[in-house]
Amino acid sequence: MNKITEDMKVYEILDNYPKLEKTLLQNGLYCSGCPGSNTETIHEAAEGHGIEPNKLLKKLNEALEQD
Repeated sequence: MNKITEDMKVYEILDNYPKLEKTLLQNGLYCSGCPGSNTETIHEAAEGHGIEPNKLLKKLNEALEQD
């Protein structure tokens, strides 16, 4: 099973799991097209936007499991 981890770069998530863009948007992360998505991990992006990283990871992984 695939899993999103806190050390994955945002662009990796968007490239490999495009359906997760909706989850990012719902959580205030408008990462698509952002230059920071190439260098920031999902943990760094979450913290930078005042989002608790573990909660975001949980939501991303739940969305990933859905068809």
